[in-house]
Amino acid sequence: MVATSEVLAFVVSLGTLYSIYVILSSSMELVYGELGLPDFAKAAFFAVGAFAAGALSVRLGAALAGIAWEGEFKLRSYYYATLVSAKVAENPLMGLVIFVVPLLVAVPCAVLLGVLASYPALRLREDYLAITLIAFSEIVRVVARNYEPLVGGTFGAGVVDVFAWLRSPWRELAMMLTSALFAFGAWLLLYRLSRSPFGRVLRAVRDDEVAAAAYGVDVARVRAWAMALGSGMAAVAGVLYAFYIGSVNPDDFTVSRTFLVVLMVTVGGRGNPKSPPLGAAVYLALDRALLFAKRFLPVPFDVNYVAYAALGVLLILFVMKKPEGLAPERPLLTVDAEATEGVTSRT
Repeated sequence: MVATSEVLAFVVSLGTLYSIYVILSSSMELVYGELGLPDFAKAAFFAVGAFAAGALSVRLGAALAGIAWEGEFKLRSYYYATLVSAKVAENPLMGLVIFVVPLLVAVPCAVLLGVLASYPALRLREDYLAITLIAFSEIVRVVARNYEPLVGGTFGAGVVDVFAWLRSPWRELAMMLTSALFAFGAWLLLYRLSRSPFGRVLRAVRDDEVAAAAYGVDVARVRAWAMALGSGMAAVAGVLYAFYIGSVNPDDFTVSRTFLVVLMVTVGGRGNPKSPPLGAAVYLALDRALLFAKRFLPVPFDVNYVAYAALGVLLILFVMKKPEGLAPERPLLTVDAEATEGVTSRT
């Protein structure tokens, strides 16, 4: 019975994390795969969502519960997160409000930052743009790390358990189902956009920006829209991640997080909307295999570096040997199949 419950907890936890990574990789596929922009600030937009949950959930919960705040946020956030979670256990509606408000704050903020980040793309080549976006991502993280009232700086911040009104394992299952619902919505949005006229415009800009502009495409506007949508999706993933983990720390959102998402899209197949769920599954399977195997590796250094090295080697091998990924991009059929069959039968 104990072993069964442990397996169930592992599967539910893995399902939640997988859903979050599907949202992240869908947002990367939209900007990097469909449009061709190296969105190497993905960790920053992911962090915006997490920071919104970390900064607002405890403060909002304390205000709704009528709990008077005493002491510095960085020292007391975890304590008050526990108190508010106890109140949520008695009032599910409070948990819903605490969950929705950070989403309503994070998504517009990430969209605005995404639009602002799209403007350097008008003047910079891809390599310089990638460097600029990496620097932007680090600026967001460093500001949060040093401005302690936001999410507690290096102390981090506690996050309210919005499903505290449920008992385990239903609590974890509710978190997984919520994340899966958002993941399906993000992927469906990507899929629909990819097969819409807007998706064809994105690929036209990616393949030949000059030709697309010559045909009347507003390249700046297209990039701004793509960055806005991708950034908003990443912020949703950040909010879900914060509620899943139960805490927020700025050091969790380094540039390496961005490259993990790039790995998922590259392995899955850049330019194919099927790549986010496929790439996320491959990454998580490899990550969990390495997590299990590295316990038995007698190396004279931090064994976590083995996982980083293995993932780096995997990315290099795919770029060199199979750059199209596991699900290569396919030309889209722009003619209705039923209409084509009708024409064929009449002729």
